[in-house]
Amino acid sequence: MAMSDKSDWMPETLAEVISRLTARATRAAQRQAHMQSENGPRTLPDRRRTTKRKRHRPAYDVVRLVSKEDDLVVKAHLDDGYPQSFGGYGGWEDETRPGQTSATVFRGTSAPQLRLRLILGGWPRRRDVDCERDMRVLDHFARLPFDRKEDRPTLLRIRGQVPHHHRRWFVEKLEWGEVDVVRNTRVRAFVTVTLRMYVPVDLLKRRDPIARPTRSYTVKGREDLRRIVKEELGLHATNEITAAARYVRRMNHLKPGDKLKERIKLPRGSWWRREVKRRKTETAKPRAPKVWSGRARR
Repeated sequence: MAMSDKSDWMPETLAEVISRLTARATRAAQRQAHMQSENGPRTLPDRRRTTKRKRHRPAYDVVRLVSKEDDLVVKAHLDDGYPQSFGGYGGWEDETRPGQTSATVFRGTSAPQLRLRLILGGWPRRRDVDCERDMRVLDHFARLPFDRKEDRPTLLRIRGQVPHHHRRWFVEKLEWGEVDVVRNTRVRAFVTVTLRMYVPVDLLKRRDPIARPTRSYTVKGREDLRRIVKEELGLHATNEITAAARYVRRMNHLKPGDKLKERIKLPRGSWWRREVKRRKTETAKPRAPKVWSGRARR
């Protein structure tokens, strides 16, 4: 191994160090300028645009009962303990069978309930705020109003960190507790509010197809039902004409071999297509599964 020259071991002078660092900085600037010319200017992202806007969240112990029907709001603080949610489960009952195990039948669940322990008023945090108005409004929520047409109390929305806050509720029961009075003014009141979820009544009645929009048609001579359906309903496909004729015959209480009446009813609109499709799916017979014969295809 050959020995290196003595000059290789000599330390660099200050001028050499400065020239080497200047050359490195020049090469880096040239590389950066080349990248910007090809890919565009390199700018740092604006933090004001990239950062997500924080949503305003109310305090964990603040609850608002909002009534849009009466345009009233009650703001209160939660007492010790998390809101209790109960009800809305189960719904199964036993149906006795002689000599056998009882069958379980689902009858439906009850409406969920929510129990809130609230503190009305601003005492002792804000001594200038009383709870007179909140007590009157909360009492109004629980009673049947006399100046409104609805035969039920007002419905409420709950704003706060409580379960099922997106549902509509009504006050089922109020249990008043201790009330603090200062100078003949109620400044703080403890109350337990029991709310029940409002479930609207939906009465679904199955309408008779004959009660749907129809129109009368006078049969001329010995017209065929398929021809009447084709011309009056504007059908072209054979399967549609057959299905429509069968449905019109059923609407007019006619059997396949009966003669047409002088005046018959024809459907108006396109609702009869949905009825035909629904009846076809209900009466469709399941196909038998194909059995492999074992013969290979050539």
